[in-house]
Amino acid sequence: MKKTSLLAVLTVFNLLFYYSMRSFWSGIEGMFGVWWLAYLLFIVIVALAVSSIILRLTKRANAVLFWVTFGLSIAITGGLGYMFYLGIGSLPFVLETFADALILVAVIYFIWFLIFAYPKTTLAKRKLVKTPLFLLIFILLLIQFFDLRFNYITSAPVVYAVEDEYQIVWTTNARASGVVTVGNKKYYDLYAGSERSETRVHKVSVPMTALDAEKSYTISSTAVIYRGPYSGIKGRKVEKTYAFKPVDLSDGLHYYALSDAHDYAGAAVAAGGYWEEKLDFLLLIGDISSHLESGANLNLINEIAHKITKGEKPVVFARGNHEVKAERADELYRYVGSKNEKFYYTFKLGGVYGIVLDLGEDHDDDWWEFYDLAHFDSYRAEQTAFLEELLATGEHADPGIKYRMLVSHIPVTYVQGDFLKEFKEEWTDLLNQFNLDIALSGHHHQLMPLTTDIAPATPLRFHADYHADTTTVRGYRTDANFDAFVVSRRSDVQDIGVAENLFGKKLSGLAVAVDFTAEKQTIRYTNVKRETVPVVNPFTGARFEELELLFN
Repeated sequence: MKKTSLLAVLTVFNLLFYYSMRSFWSGIEGMFGVWWLAYLLFIVIVALAVSSIILRLTKRANAVLFWVTFGLSIAITGGLGYMFYLGIGSLPFVLETFADALILVAVIYFIWFLIFAYPKTTLAKRKLVKTPLFLLIFILLLIQFFDLRFNYITSAPVVYAVEDEYQIVWTTNARASGVVTVGNKKYYDLYAGSERSETRVHKVSVPMTALDAEKSYTISSTAVIYRGPYSGIKGRKVEKTYAFKPVDLSDGLHYYALSDAHDYAGAAVAAGGYWEEKLDFLLLIGDISSHLESGANLNLINEIAHKITKGEKPVVFARGNHEVKAERADELYRYVGSKNEKFYYTFKLGGVYGIVLDLGEDHDDDWWEFYDLAHFDSYRAEQTAFLEELLATGEHADPGIKYRMLVSHIPVTYVQGDFLKEFKEEWTDLLNQFNLDIALSGHHHQLMPLTTDIAPATPLRFHADYHADTTTVRGYRTDANFDAFVVSRRSDVQDIGVAENLFGKKLSGLAVAVDFTAEKQTIRYTNVKRETVPVVNPFTGARFEELELLFN
């Protein structure tokens, strides 16, 4: 390989690699305090790539330009390698984006070859080779231009519980309609009276009472190739039927809670399958995806949920602060359970009553990473009013309710510094009136009980038995009258001295069994091997493998 060809490969690699790590660009601003530095580096990398291609195409390359370009490119490669090391937790996203970019470059090169190199070869005279190749390119361009795709189900259904309805979500490869049939009744994915067809994600609301009674449903999607003003062209219809098991408290309650999988489906599915057929419902408590750059990032949540529940059990979703991030974050409400495009709501499953809250991002609205687009304080204020309205209705006091819970990605009852202090204190005062039996959260990447035996409003330090720094104040617990738990860590042990697994091979979650006869709930942390993880309360030193708690 000529040295100019090697340089071109190196600079194009740098360009694709840096582009693939664009989610890290804000880190450059955070490190150096200069917002435009990341974009300047991108311009430099593009310029080096262009220079290398010019050198490659020029018969008599400029030696000075070559060595300057080569030296800068080697230095940039080293810097990008260090960036990648710092952000290795986003490995799946980087590799996926890099692969897409590499395919695009390969297509561009192939077209360039056909235009500038191929006619110069002897194959140019062979119509049996030349004609099919150009015909193939034409067909591929036609397919791309008209977005023609074979219709099949790409993401199997998940049944999300929101208030008194199930929201059934699945995706298809082609733009299509979405219909759910329960018994003799059809329910549609509608927009203002018309079936959606210009979408690949389908979300259909079904009354809980209807699906609970029928115990099965059928999803169907018909591709719509062309939707004209007065006529259209439909394509292939796909459909599949699933059994459904509503929550039944006659034999107790078994549910599993996961958070902070951060793109790694395998470990989440392995841990979340703990109860197997006993599972009544699944809780996904945020940061299942690290950020929402693509449909794959969005669908990952449903991939995990379906593999655990097989579309046969309800799922409750709480948004994490990482699922607020990136260019497709505002599409999340279509892929998961939501209410009015927002992520706070109640749910009712049999005799279980739950409240889902969404504290949004984990910094103030003026934090530099949000580049003046965050308005979470007003969003949280909406939820204060929401809790007040719920109390006014008294729905939580329905005598048919046997178990009450709170779900939020960021814990409400754990305060660190001044951030969210006022909201958490105010919400705690309101939540104390709901007679909650448990609160479940994620975010802190720890297996952390925040039980009521921890004194409220007292500065918390790690206990010596937790094997961590015992001098630093970690925050305090609010005056909540209910027990709370942080549910997940990317590890098969609690010990924070053991680093989390960066490659998604390990994850622990929380398994809860409720005995209504004995009026107690049994809490245990479990890992991907479905082993019980021994836990020490970080603030009291109390140890347990199974923790039995009475509920209200």
